[in-house]
Amino acid sequence: MSRKLILLIDHEASIRAILQVCLSRLGGWDVLSVSSLNQGLEVLTIKEALLIRKPDAIVLDAPMLETDSLGIIEEFIQHPLINDIPIILITTKASWFSRQQLQQMNVVGAIAKPFNPTQLPKQIAGLLKWESEQS
Repeated sequence: MSRKLILLIDHEASIRAILQVCLSRLGGWDVLSVSSLNQGLEVLTIKEALLIRKPDAIVLDAPMLETDSLGIIEEFIQHPLINDIPIILITTKASWFSRQQLQQMNVVGAIAKPFNPTQLPKQIAGLLKWESEQS
């Protein structure tokens, strides 16, 4: 069975690097990381054109949860290439969201920053209802 593929989108290079290590080494998943929503869409468009597998999930940094950025994130989530891929937000504002709000946004969950790197894969697997692939 092939390993799960996660598309990681985080604007901050140092956090992206930490997340990449957590997800790939501790979670046992393949990780494709980009720094913006636009890059994420480009990657998905190229993968679709080349018939390469779609990510099994998207871990999306939501740095500024103001009205404008929420609208941009919701627009991203509703894109036809994305709307069937489970999305997890990773944000300092995770507690702002109720389960109902996340469902309305088509997001499976929100993880708070700062996060515990060793627990992050378990949190993500739990939200996605994936069996642990860690050895």
